[in-house]
Amino acid sequence: MAASFRKIDYSLRPAKYAERKMLVDVFRRLTPFQAIEDYCYVGFGSVWFSDFILFHKSLGIKNMVSIEESEGARERFEENRPFQIKMEFSNSATALPRLDWSQRTIAWLDYDDTLVTSMLQDIRSVAARAVSGSILAVSVQCMKAKALIEYHAENDPSKESAIERFRQTFGRSRVPDDTQDEDLAGWPYGTLCRNIIKTEIELALSDRNTNPETAMQFLPICEIEYQDDARMTTMVGIFVSPDEMSRYELCSFNKLDFIPPDNKAIRIEMPKLTIRELRKIEQQLPKTDGMELSLGSIPPSDAEKFCKMYRCFPNFAVMES
Repeated sequence: MAASFRKIDYSLRPAKYAERKMLVDVFRRLTPFQAIEDYCYVGFGSVWFSDFILFHKSLGIKNMVSIEESEGARERFEENRPFQIKMEFSNSATALPRLDWSQRTIAWLDYDDTLVTSMLQDIRSVAARAVSGSILAVSVQCMKAKALIEYHAENDPSKESAIERFRQTFGRSRVPDDTQDEDLAGWPYGTLCRNIIKTEIELALSDRNTNPETAMQFLPICEIEYQDDARMTTMVGIFVSPDEMSRYELCSFNKLDFIPPDNKAIRIEMPKLTIRELRKIEQQLPKTDGMELSLGSIPPSDAEKFCKMYRCFPNFAVMES
């Protein structure tokens, strides 16, 4: 989160944009709990505030808080801040407990880096405070675990394996016994990170659930994988109290068309198609059962990728003279 705005233009990441559009569809289904515009949104806006702009314009959310650790760039953030977004200039470990968690909240802990223990502390902080109907989304990079990078850098087989280092960092109870070094890179690492995140949430809720008045479940909604530059993964779920399970069922998250029926992670893959090719396919959508598209010279694999996510596909393009 710190100073990542100096390296990444969040407004020009097409797969990230598609992920945001998917989250808009997820959040729209929260109305059985309350009107979505009355939710509070908490995130890491960076200097572009891309998610804040989209969620305000698409969902009408007005109460928004952006956490930013780069105090030295306060003036730049304030100058770029759209709408009446409240800024919290501190690290997330300090900012999160200070927020008002008595209202339903959508919190997106959208980290740029690989999973570290301080992120788990943030996750536990939210899980310990969120009220029923609140959403928690967590995104982390899953290119390669720090333990694996260090192990390869030392190039000394006599030292502890990468997975053993990883277990020592995160605790043996969080890492399954059958996890191998190969699970510390790429999409398998993303799966491991999501499982660790869910475990941390359950640990936090176990403390709350000792009191029936504060009992809460965390119900996963979807998991997302994508790659613009680095590989990233996101876990999204909702906190629900026992007396509001009927509200949760009315949300019907499972009816979202981009969520696989087997609850596997959604893999966002951007098709490499021209504007003309995109329009040709778009004219034939949405597909009906058994319908064959007229593709001409369009690669079927790219056409299939577009069909899966055309509603979330970015609508911006570079105009060349």
